[in-house]
Order: sequence, then C-alpha cells, then structure tokens
Amino acid sequence: MNSTRTRTFSSVLMAVPSWGANSHAWAQTAPSPSLSPAEGGGATIAAVVVIVGLLMVIGVVVKLFDLKQRRESEAVQLQAQLSDALLRETTLAGLPLTPTVHVPVWKGTPATIEVVGRVPTPELKDTVLRIMRDEAARIRSDVQIEDRLSVVPTMTRAA
Repeated sequence: MNSTRTRTFSSVLMAVPSWGANSHAWAQTAPSPSLSPAEGGGATIAAVVVIVGLLMVIGVVVKLFDLKQRRESEAVQLQAQLSDALLRETTLAGLPLTPTVHVPVWKGTPATIEVVGRVPTPELKDTVLRIMRDEAARIRSDVQIEDRLSVVPTMTRAA
C-alpha cells in the first residue's frame, strides 16, 4: 500500500518538469495577434447559424411525424366506422368484406377507401358500395372508393 503511494507521488514529481516544457509548446500554438476579432466572431456566428438550422430541421421533422400520426389516427377511426356500418347491415352478415382506409398526409387530397371481398349478387355489391359512400360522407366529405369486390354467385354465406 505504501509502495503504491510512493510510486504515485514519484510519478507526479516526474510529470511536473514535463508540464513546464509543454507550457512552452502551448505558448507557441496560441493564436497569433495578427488575427482580427472579426474572424473569430465569424466562426461563432457560423456555429450559431448551424445550430439554429439543425434545430429548425428537427422541428420540421417532429411536426411531419405528428401530422403523419394524426392522419393514421383519422384512417383508423374512419375504417372502424365503416366496418361497424357493414356489421350493422343484416343482409351482409357473414360476408367476407374488408374496408381499408388510407388518409394522405397533406390536406386537400381525398382519403381512399379500398373495399375488398366477395358477394353472391350484384345487388349486394351495390348495397356495400352505397353503405361505404353514405358512411364515409357522414364522417369526411372528400373520399374515393376503390371497388375491389367480386361477385361470386356460387358463394355460400358463412354461418
């Protein structure tokens, strides 16, 4: 234990002269007086501009992410409403129908409702599309419906 302290103390004593030698080297690397204060200020201003720019970019990315999350939430809500409307219709009970909603990030672009499934008659296909149109119009005015329904006359309904 004592020998460890002695080695540490002797290491410090050996380092002191080297600090003095290095201080001479540090003095030689100090900025020369020929540099004007304006040049140093320019670097500071550039650093501040870069930091402010990065903060602005981060802010824009966060806003876009938030907007995307809100649009996804709108799509889920509309899709749930459409699914509930299909389930309420007794003539469509047991049919494999799936509405999928895509709401774009930018306002002014219509939401897209894709209806996929099979129905036994063209009349039921028209009923499904009418329900989709009516329910979507109740919630949102700008909607496009993509009809991916197929009429399969030999299809039997699930129990």
